[in-house]
Amino acid sequence: MSDTISSGQFSLAGVSAAAATAFREGRLASSEQEFDKAIQYYTEALQFDRLPALFRARVFEYRGLCFWLIGEFKAAEKDYNESLTTSDDVDQMARARVRLGELADFRGEYELATTLYNQALQEGNAVENLLVVGRARRGLGILDRRQGNTERALRQLTQALAIFRQGGETREQGRVLTSLGRTRQARGEYQQALAAHREAYLLLESVNDRWRVAQAVNDIGECHQALYDVDKAYEHHQRALQLAMTSGARLLIPEIKRNLGVDLVELGRYDEGLVYLQAALSGAREHGNREHEAMTLYQLARAYLHHEDFGLAVQVVLALTHMAELLNADRYRALAAFAHGELLFHQGRKQEAFNELNLAMLAAQTSVDRGILWKLHAAMSHVADNEQIAAVHLNIAAEFIRQTAEPLQDERLRQSFLFAPPVLAVLHAANINPNQI
Repeated sequence: MSDTISSGQFSLAGVSAAAATAFREGRLASSEQEFDKAIQYYTEALQFDRLPALFRARVFEYRGLCFWLIGEFKAAEKDYNESLTTSDDVDQMARARVRLGELADFRGEYELATTLYNQALQEGNAVENLLVVGRARRGLGILDRRQGNTERALRQLTQALAIFRQGGETREQGRVLTSLGRTRQARGEYQQALAAHREAYLLLESVNDRWRVAQAVNDIGECHQALYDVDKAYEHHQRALQLAMTSGARLLIPEIKRNLGVDLVELGRYDEGLVYLQAALSGAREHGNREHEAMTLYQLARAYLHHEDFGLAVQVVLALTHMAELLNADRYRALAAFAHGELLFHQGRKQEAFNELNLAMLAAQTSVDRGILWKLHAAMSHVADNEQIAAVHLNIAAEFIRQTAEPLQDERLRQSFLFAPPVLAVLHAANINPNQI
């Protein structure tokens, strides 16, 4: 019995009929996203004596993935390491290393993830395992995006997509398109981001990957959120949460709840929004996902600042600054300094606010999306005492707004963005008619 075309040689030769049956039942349960049941079958398969090392290694990998998908990260890591060391088959070792890279990335251990992906890429190329090569390139592309190198991220992800299309790997194509959509969004290229997320949704739905369908719906909603189409964003995020809960996609729930919190705050339902944001923060911390924790802290800081809950804002900004240093990535340093600068401005400490926002600007140049950059420049235009410097920042903010709006093909979405109060305030201050963009 072979696995997929691109996943390397794998056969059940030398495996007892009972162990093979348990393995097949595990694969079936996993494909139906009954991960707890799949874990039971894989555990049963591993109980048999005299199993080939490669078979044991593959079962550990598959069981580890099931543990990962239900949020049991220590168990997943243990199984991935067993998979890595049980067999000396280079193909299987590369597969396990990619999975360990995904786990390290999720935890915010970016240097370790980079090392694992690069080694897996080298091994995958050596044994011509397209699945490993594609997954490693996808992982490296995601890390490039996190570190602000979106050009290189797009190159890595485009190569990964070509590999999976060549191999006919539908689910993997959907995963890469999700990453491409997020990279496009990080560049403020929302039209292309929406196109990638919608294609990912269709592909993942075609293979009944309910877990990642929920992710695609969430990401589509996030694009609408960034463009101030908040009612539509809220619809998508409500649906994403329902899908995630129905399919048991526990890893996704904190991220979706964070988006629902942002939507509700934007809709003026502040107290409800805070409930979701606090739940998202607890979930991110429970899973040990530093990136999601940092993003939630940033959104909480903005919510508290805009509603003048300065005592709570101080606590959250301190926590965000600490998390940014743990992640050691410019994107989160920029977000932390931005939130801190706004807090100082609200406290009347204008010069300190200007200095902090300058630090945010330095970290932000290549690491944050256009949607953050225009807000940061708009804030600088308010804080700068020098009128000429303030005017420069205002014009840059207006230019980022124009670059965001012009490519949008959906006129309703375009109008929603241009006439959102924060956007309109910048355009009016810059003497720009939104109808002429």
